[in-house]
Amino acid sequence: MRAFFDELRRRNVLKVGIAYLVGAWLVLQLADVIFPAMQLPDWSTSLVLGILIVGFPLALILSWVFDVKPGGIERTENKAAVESPTSEVAETTEKTPSVAVLPFVDMSPAHDNEYFADGLTEELLGVLSRAGGMRVASRTSSFAFKGKNADIKTVSEKLNVEHVVEGSVRKSGNLLRITGQLIEAASDSHLWSSTYDRELDDIFAIQDEIASQIASALQVQLAPQQLKRPKTEDVRAYDYYLRGNSFLRNLGMKNARRAIELYEKAIEIDPAYGLAWAGIAISHATLALLFMVDGEDRSAAIRAAHAAARRATELDPGCAITHLANGMTLNADGRPDEAEVEFATAIQYDPQMHEAYYQYARAAYMQGRMDKAAELFEKAIEVDPDDYESSLLLSSVYRSLGKSDKQEATIRRGVALVEKHLEKQPNDARALALGTGAMQAIGNYEKAELWAKRAIAVDPENESTLYNIACTYSLAGKLDKAMDLIERCIHSTSWIKRDSDLDPLRELPRFKAFMKSLE
Repeated sequence: MRAFFDELRRRNVLKVGIAYLVGAWLVLQLADVIFPAMQLPDWSTSLVLGILIVGFPLALILSWVFDVKPGGIERTENKAAVESPTSEVAETTEKTPSVAVLPFVDMSPAHDNEYFADGLTEELLGVLSRAGGMRVASRTSSFAFKGKNADIKTVSEKLNVEHVVEGSVRKSGNLLRITGQLIEAASDSHLWSSTYDRELDDIFAIQDEIASQIASALQVQLAPQQLKRPKTEDVRAYDYYLRGNSFLRNLGMKNARRAIELYEKAIEIDPAYGLAWAGIAISHATLALLFMVDGEDRSAAIRAAHAAARRATELDPGCAITHLANGMTLNADGRPDEAEVEFATAIQYDPQMHEAYYQYARAAYMQGRMDKAAELFEKAIEVDPDDYESSLLLSSVYRSLGKSDKQEATIRRGVALVEKHLEKQPNDARALALGTGAMQAIGNYEKAELWAKRAIAVDPENESTLYNIACTYSLAGKLDKAMDLIERCIHSTSWIKRDSDLDPLRELPRFKAFMKSLE
């Protein structure tokens, strides 16, 4: 029946029918006014009505058979003739429903529960992505529309999906109101909508119910194990976990440390909350991997990551996030071969986990396995097309592999993604620092300098930021500027000794004096 109505829409039968009825009503209104003035017999109006009734099915039949086009009236093509039978993309689109889950809007009185609304959105994304049988737009792609009043048609076209989920969350004390709706973009019609007025303790049941109803509307079957996920039964712990996620996602040393504090509050309430332990491990590993090049602070972060990862494994050994935490910890500890096993296991549990592909690629890169790194970075980009870091790192991999054509295209794509990312998060120091080198590589020296200054202004004490920009300055021949930053990287000795990006500095008396002072 649904296919029949789709065909009616394609052939414009519904539009013609509505237009005919409106026109018929206008004709009858005119007849009712004009005929008495012309002193026509009473049956004249009935005759007009009869003609209009007979004409209605004829109009529908003609609209089914013919199309009115700029070149004249043409016979409507059959659906099979319009569609390309050899197109694998068209065939896949026809068989596989596609959906984007837009960030649920925080409608709370104080508008202070955005993290909670984002958490609900991510839970839905996770469940639907694991379900199979449908294509789900990535989190980054969907969240690009956060706070924007974009219409459904625009979202559908930008994300290349047929269906869009949107909703809102209103949280006040222990009371919760969640609304959700699934919209078919082509017809702008609701396939499902519902409102839940519950207590906060029911949040887990609501999440599963929404995911099941969306999947049912898209004719996709959710297996019980896809809804089953490790979680706490205490909503207070869950609330702290979501708060931690919101900080960890906004990369930065301060944000990662704040995330650890919030995850620790979650496990104070529920010591058996495996996801919170995994969050602690990932946060410490992130600090070690991205923001601490060397030194005792880095060693302490790695020890803390190992301890938290072990606890997460004891509690939730079959959870993809647990294996991601183990992989990141092992990679930060200089054990990339062991880390790879954990990343591969995480992907096995959740084939749509972008972070697992990205971290796995970094581990392969550290081992010098460039072909494997390229494959994994490409997969990370496939899962999350807005991933600027994978594009920039992939360009470096292509350079090592001697694939200059791919390197050029990839770095330009990475630059475009960095610019897009900075539109949403203009003070992301890591994006600015990485983008500085990319801008210089494509010859945009003015913007490279601007981004370098912004990154340092945003996070002046972050050695990772300073070090990355120092390397960019060194390669650009700005040796004094590079030294100004290197002299602030007192915990980066091991990297400074071996990084070829700093070779232009090595014969400078100032560089030699700095290295001697570190000894």
